[in-house]
Amino acid sequence: MEILPKREILKRRGFTFFLARSISNWGYKNLTKAHVEFAQNLTDLKNRGSAFLYTGFHRSLWETSGMLSALDKNGLQIPVVGMGDNLIKGKLFVTLAKNTSIFLVKRGKSRREIVESARELKRNMYSFMAYGKDVLLFPEGTRTNIPRTGEYGGFFPTAFDALLEYEKRKNTIDKNIKDVEKIDTYIIPFNCDYSVIREASELVDFDSDKPRTLKILDSLKMLKHIKDVYISFGSPVKVSENLEKSRKDIAVLMRGKCLDLVKILPVNIVSTAFLDAVKENKGDMASIHNKIRSVLEKLKGHTKKFRGFEANSTPEEIYQLVSRSNHNFRVISKEKIYLYKLYSDYIRHYFS
Repeated sequence: MEILPKREILKRRGFTFFLARSISNWGYKNLTKAHVEFAQNLTDLKNRGSAFLYTGFHRSLWETSGMLSALDKNGLQIPVVGMGDNLIKGKLFVTLAKNTSIFLVKRGKSRREIVESARELKRNMYSFMAYGKDVLLFPEGTRTNIPRTGEYGGFFPTAFDALLEYEKRKNTIDKNIKDVEKIDTYIIPFNCDYSVIREASELVDFDSDKPRTLKILDSLKMLKHIKDVYISFGSPVKVSENLEKSRKDIAVLMRGKCLDLVKILPVNIVSTAFLDAVKENKGDMASIHNKIRSVLEKLKGHTKKFRGFEANSTPEEIYQLVSRSNHNFRVISKEKIYLYKLYSDYIRHYFS
């Protein structure tokens, strides 16, 4: 496969990139309380010569910047980020995006456009690996699977196909191509769990064709503190040790590893309890506490996934944690049923 010229796919510009990095790190420090967990020391692995594909579910636009700051703060290379071209509008913003850390993935409408988009993504991914550049990608392709279907979506296999092909061909790559390295590639599963999803209201607004946050300028309106965010990086999967697998096998494997990284937060517990209470037309505090107690009992086999509270926390304590940080959970409202369902469905797989 052809390796694209570095100048075509890596367009980080000094001042623009510095400014974007500074703003992102400022927001990471001042507009959230991030908790980061690594299953393994990635710095040592990176220093031995490797390229990473970070892959995870897509819940919020925050991930496209916040994840970069989390890696930057932990001494790791800032990856280039794959982002749907429908998320950035206007020539100016497209140029700025490309000059910072973003490569756009075309959202095809026809079958022909979808196939061509997949080919372009594969060429880009293959080239990034050849140049030793880390990439952050959301193979699920959208933030709307959970709000629309109640389940996480499948992982598209194209990016994994590129890594498999690179590992099979890297010994035959022309050594005269400048900056090309023969390195080991790894896929790093990750997950972000939010106590507050900043665009939650837009994601569950089914009367609108598109969330307002699809436009950069509209996103600026949401510069608010999003409380606790739990970022988890799983164990690296070495691609060369999985060459017998197909790209679809790798996609299924990584989706499973990302699912296993999902954490259970107080807001997920309370949301599930609210839904159960609404079904029985109960909204008094005693009923809410009883429903929280019931949810905790159902999740007693997953206490290692608990974050932001303890396994022995009382229903009253858990409710207080959520109601103090998010006004949507102070009283039950049937008008907010889809919001409760959104936070509840993020941990739905733990009930099956």
